[in-house]
Formats: sequence, C-alpha cells, structure tokens
Amino acid sequence: MNIIGLMQSALYLIMNALLYPVIGVLILMVVAVLFILGSFVSEFVFRRRRRPDADWKGEELAAQVARNILAAEFEAAANHINKHIYKSGTQSRFVKHFMHDFANQILKGKVNLDIRAEKTLQQYEMMTSGQLDKTRLMIRIGPMLGLMGTLIPMGPALLALTKGDLTQMANCLIIAFGTTVSGLAVGVFAYVISMARERWYAQDVRDMEYMVDLVIRSIEYKEHNGRAEAWEPQQNIAVLPMTGR
Repeated sequence: MNIIGLMQSALYLIMNALLYPVIGVLILMVVAVLFILGSFVSEFVFRRRRRPDADWKGEELAAQVARNILAAEFEAAANHINKHIYKSGTQSRFVKHFMHDFANQILKGKVNLDIRAEKTLQQYEMMTSGQLDKTRLMIRIGPMLGLMGTLIPMGPALLALTKGDLTQMANCLIIAFGTTVSGLAVGVFAYVISMARERWYAQDVRDMEYMVDLVIRSIEYKEHNGRAEAWEPQQNIAVLPMTGR
C-alpha cells in the first residue's frame, strides 16, 4: 500500500470538500459587507450634520439635571434628558441609547450615581467594540478565504491541463480569480469602514464620558457651594469690640 498516495488522495478530498463551503462563505460575506456599507454611508451623512453648539447644550442640560437631582426631583431630571434626546437630531444612536439608560439610572436616586453611570458607560464601550469586531473579523477572514478559494481550484486546473481539458481548466481559473477578487473586496471595504467607525465610536465614548462628568461635577460643585453659602453667614458675624466703662 502506497502511504504517500493515500495521503495525497486524502488531501485532495479535503481540498475539494472545502471549495464549496469557502465559496458559500465568501458570497455571504460579500452580501454582508454590502449591507454594512449601506448603513455606513447613512451613518456618515447623519454625522456630517453634527451641530457645533452640542457641547454648550450639554453644559446647560447637565446644570439643569444637577439642580433637579439635588432637589430630589429625579423624574424631572430624567425627563430633561429624554427631551434633550428627542430634540437633538445630531447625536449618534449609541449616545442616544446611553443617555436614555443614564436617565434610567438617575431615576434610581442620587446614591452611587457615579458608580452606576460608570458601569453603564463600560457596557456601551463594550457594545461599540463589539460593533467594530464585525468588520475587523472581515478584514482578516475575507482575504484568507479568498486565498483559499484561489489555491483550491489550482489543483484541478493543473490536472485538467495535463489531460488537455482546457474547458475544465478555464472554469477552475475563473473560480480561483473570482474568489480572490471577492476576498480582497471584502477586506478593503471592511478596512475602510473600520477605520472610520473607530474614530466615530471613540468620539461617541468621549461624548458619553463628557456628559457623565458634567452631571457629576455639577452636582459636586452645587453641593460644595450650598455648604459654603450655608456656612458663610456664620463666619461673617460681626464681633463688637469690648468697651470698658
């Protein structure tokens, strides 16, 4: 029994068995990256409309929310945030969803608000990272599958060439070149989308952190000023000089 021949036959069977799954996965990835590209273009147009006064509006909102929280008006504070979400048409969906969840955390009260807000912020950081992982995976997998789809048909193509079957060889080469182009196209589109979204989502996380910091700092500032105002009249009590008789 020729062991080398058996090993070659086994590898040939494995190679042929992988060809159609590779082609199928590549087709699915091409369709998926086209859907992602459509949503990317829509998101790009949406983000181009970002208002320049968004930071100033955030400061006004944080000051109002802090006043409501200090007055134990938690529902009013949450309502201010929700109204801001619906009025602002330039915030990304991640920021809008975060602001809604942040309002829900405010409804639970002031105790440990900073810890709960930080926990919510970490959850959204993981969500943005998970969204980026989809295209990051395509950057890696697309060209790899394209290379597999290129090399697998080369064996049957060379075998057909030795037999003089040019039609079979041409069909194998068409599959090889088609999978190469498909894999590279998936990788290129996924790379461009990932690069842009990494910047966008980093900005979204900064906006979330900015809003949380504004609210927490406003609460601390107003608490400190409230204590100072309550203590100030006691320090400014006029002391009458002692007069001898």
